[in-house]
Amino acid sequence: MEHFLNKIIQSCNNNCSIKNLNDIEKIHFYIKDNFIKTKTKSYYIWFKKNYKGLKYFYNLLTDMSEQDLFIKMIATKLGCNFILKNEETKYLKSRQIFDNLLINNSILTLQTATRKLKFYNLSKLGYNLKIYGSRALLDKIVIHNQYCYKDCVVKYGDYVIDAGGCWGDTALILASKAGTKGKIFTFEFFEDNINVMEKNFLYNKNFSKNITLIKQPLYNKTNKILYVNYACADITNLTEKKNHLQSYKTISIDDFVEENKISKVNFIKMDIEGCELKALQGATKTLKKYKPKLAIAAYHKNEDYYEISRFLNGLNIGYKFHFANYTLNFTDTIIYAI
Repeated sequence: MEHFLNKIIQSCNNNCSIKNLNDIEKIHFYIKDNFIKTKTKSYYIWFKKNYKGLKYFYNLLTDMSEQDLFIKMIATKLGCNFILKNEETKYLKSRQIFDNLLINNSILTLQTATRKLKFYNLSKLGYNLKIYGSRALLDKIVIHNQYCYKDCVVKYGDYVIDAGGCWGDTALILASKAGTKGKIFTFEFFEDNINVMEKNFLYNKNFSKNITLIKQPLYNKTNKILYVNYACADITNLTEKKNHLQSYKTISIDDFVEENKISKVNFIKMDIEGCELKALQGATKTLKKYKPKLAIAAYHKNEDYYEISRFLNGLNIGYKFHFANYTLNFTDTIIYAI
């Protein structure tokens, strides 16, 4: 059996007695949760058809620990590898830190979600910021540095594209790193999110003055009409399929950079609910000209890992790839290109 598949079998055997890929299907019979059983079965079917694509991304990773983490992710999605207690404890403890950072028990209720945002003072964590947000999301951004990994970091004076601005928390944190000489261009189109973002910017004028908000979704072409597929605050996604829901006109990174005479792009953070590849395709000139560091969400579609990395690798500009995860069930994985 080839090395990649053998590594997956070995990882599955941490919790199960599996000799080959066909044995994995038998494990699904013992999964009691119907939702998990359905997801693992579906992933198993997809994996058998697409594992060579995952192998492509695996082979791009040069760090052995990152390769092992990627294998563990696959085994977990197949239903054969389960979260260790010490990992669960790590995330729960770090989230609890935010309970001691609350300001006046202030709560912001969103119109399009059941999630309620609390008001946090992040000064004890090294950021002179007051932010309405979710402790689960702030935990990943602030404590675990979700969008900064190894040498993939924002530095003083950097010009940053923040694709998927949501509530402005990431833009403010990136602005604090880029400093007075840096600039953050944050893209967010959903009104409910923009309302929260503008409140957060108001409370943090010392950093928000270096942030420009662009109220359009990013895509591979400018002026393309996209339609809301699912509208829920921090997880709104768009589709090309015409429907009766709200529509938005897109912009590409290349056109934005050219039209606004942006002199450099040092870093791109991207988490835009499945449109990452399209947005990167619309940034081809920018990527080739500036070779910015990239932190790209890769968990919205199973094929993101190899489609995004294959596109970037195909530009032949010398990107080196890294991989990290920020949730117990691998629902927040990031590809870094440096």
